[in-house]
Amino acid sequence: MNLKTLFLSVTLIFLTCANCSAEQIKAQEYRKILASENFYVEYDDNNLKKIIAQDNGRRMARTNLGGTHRAIVSILNPVGNFLANEREKYPEFMFANGKFYKFLEKDFALMIHEDQLDDENLNPGEGWGTIHQSLSLPNELAIFNWHDKFHEVPAALSEPVFIESTKKIVDGKKYDCDRYESKIKTAAGGQSATIIFDLCYTGGELVLAQSALLTNGKEYEINKLIVKKILPSVPSGDFKLSGKEKIHAAGTGDMNDLLENPAYIGRLNEIQ
Repeated sequence: MNLKTLFLSVTLIFLTCANCSAEQIKAQEYRKILASENFYVEYDDNNLKKIIAQDNGRRMARTNLGGTHRAIVSILNPVGNFLANEREKYPEFMFANGKFYKFLEKDFALMIHEDQLDDENLNPGEGWGTIHQSLSLPNELAIFNWHDKFHEVPAALSEPVFIESTKKIVDGKKYDCDRYESKIKTAAGGQSATIIFDLCYTGGELVLAQSALLTNGKEYEINKLIVKKILPSVPSGDFKLSGKEKIHAAGTGDMNDLLENPAYIGRLNEIQ
């Protein structure tokens, strides 16, 4: 190959790569943050403000509605947390040191050890079967850490892969969007459909995350999130735990369940 031919080949490769579609620059930073030991994610999902955080070995989550802490209604707490407000920033769900916690009040939580989740005697009314989901990032954001401990997806759904970056108009606004695809496999190993994820940026920051079912050439929206914050640490005072919270055992079908009187274990700082 002479020098002229080599120059033309290199030029062609350069021009081709110049037109390559790459992820937004901030994507790698988000990936690093969400794979770390400390992060804070805040987003809106159908007018619900949701927060997922990792802080010093604790995974925490809560949902706020209209400035008021979401009401958790249960047998133990029939009227919910209607009196709590935005300034009382305690978690609804938490995992720490091999234990899951569900806070029914800011100073009252039920607790279960991680290895108890398969106990068939667990009180179904306490909802322990969805505890991982409560602490997990939604699929639209889990793209940055698909194998997170709390993220559970059907085996038939493959890990999303980056496809392209394009301009997209959503609700009249223009965004720079990264598209990812996840295949849905049949029992026989074939492909039945595709889930597409569009992560949309403005000014280099992720602000919108969408998912849709792609089948027969048509897209059917699954979900749309408004991304508020993705930070490498939890803002000061955002999750308040005094350590004096009263911890009670999860129901396992015994007399305590019948009496609606869960067994007292101790204060949070005594058992962590």
